[in-house]
Amino acid sequence: MSIKVFVKIFFIQLLFLYSYSFSGDFTNLYPGARANSMGSAFASIADDPYAIFYNPAGLVQMRTTQLSSGLARRRTQFGDMGDFSVAYSRPLPFRERGVFGFGYDALRHSQLGNRDSFLFGYSDMLTMKYLQLPMLWGTNFRIVSLRYPEKSHLGLGFDAGVIFRSYKGLRTGLALSDLDLGLGRSFATLTIANSYKHEDTIFAIDLRIRGGYAEFFPGIERSFFNDLFRARIGKGININGRDYITLGFGYNTDPLVCNFTYSLPLDGFKSPGGVYEMSLTYKFEAPTFNEKMVIEASQRLKEINSKIEDLNKQKNSLEVEVTKYQTGKGILESDLAIMQSRLIELQEKVKNLEIEAIDAQFKKKNPPQRHKIIKKPEVWPKYHKTQPGDTLRSIAAKYYGNQNLWQIIYDANQDKIFKGLPEDGAVLRIPPPVEK
Repeated sequence: MSIKVFVKIFFIQLLFLYSYSFSGDFTNLYPGARANSMGSAFASIADDPYAIFYNPAGLVQMRTTQLSSGLARRRTQFGDMGDFSVAYSRPLPFRERGVFGFGYDALRHSQLGNRDSFLFGYSDMLTMKYLQLPMLWGTNFRIVSLRYPEKSHLGLGFDAGVIFRSYKGLRTGLALSDLDLGLGRSFATLTIANSYKHEDTIFAIDLRIRGGYAEFFPGIERSFFNDLFRARIGKGININGRDYITLGFGYNTDPLVCNFTYSLPLDGFKSPGGVYEMSLTYKFEAPTFNEKMVIEASQRLKEINSKIEDLNKQKNSLEVEVTKYQTGKGILESDLAIMQSRLIELQEKVKNLEIEAIDAQFKKKNPPQRHKIIKKPEVWPKYHKTQPGDTLRSIAAKYYGNQNLWQIIYDANQDKIFKGLPEDGAVLRIPPPVEK
């Protein structure tokens, strides 16, 4: 899929944003400054520890231990809501690609209620047999404590998700989340996500379906200065039903990554809605930003050398083809010389036949007269292309009628005779016979 086609689809989907109403409450809010700054369009990207909240399949992308923590304040018409979160991912030493994840999110609001979520996740990767494309998969076990002013619930549940990656920057994610029991009602959510990376820009869009409601959440992320700085924009979730745009940015000073989110309500700055969030991620045993630059430069150099090697192989292949062409050209030129020689012979035969025809016509008109037919001398030299099994004696017998005259042919073609035998495919010059 080209970037133009993807962008068209992306903006066509934006036209339908207001055709659906995602009747949200605080139970569908999840942390992560980077994810929220992209309007929570994160289920097909999911490449930091907060993936455990959006699509656990993305945890396998963390190849080093990472710890994230965030603080957020969400504005509602009933007052502000506090949000504290922790996310942790660690590759398992006894699994080649397996990654363990943990997440904790605490939402606090004096009127709407409180929620504590504990998530324990596992993610791995496999290659699809027939498509030969990588598929990431993951699952969570969750414990949720939901406390309203009038009553409380303790629920158990699980999440599951997959991510399909292509080699052209296109990713598709599917996530089934909030499958909980014991919370009084169903919060099951299906997320269908797509993202496309073109150079330093990621376009993402998630379709989230919960109960009888559905809504699209688009987001864009652009990196600058070799991924040192990232800027983001998206359409955020609001529990009051108001629409707003999220803006965000991040600093990637490996091993520490800082992300910030700010919301801009569409119906005015004074509207009670939006989110303001900051999160920090620390990558244990990860290379620093400068080391990462060196590694990326080395990988780039390796790619360039690989391309140079491929070009050299192509060059050598072309040189072989040119050599074959030149060899074929020489053979064709030899064949052409033989054909020209035969053409001269045929022209001479045609002339002889014309003379014979004139003579025959003359004899027809003058039957009593007889005259001796003058035989035209043969045209020399002649040319012979050797075939397997030819010898100088057999050639002399063919052209001279006497195999003992092979010495004449030898003298005229010494450069094409090896150990007394003519080379196969060589064109020999046949001079006129010399009487001995």
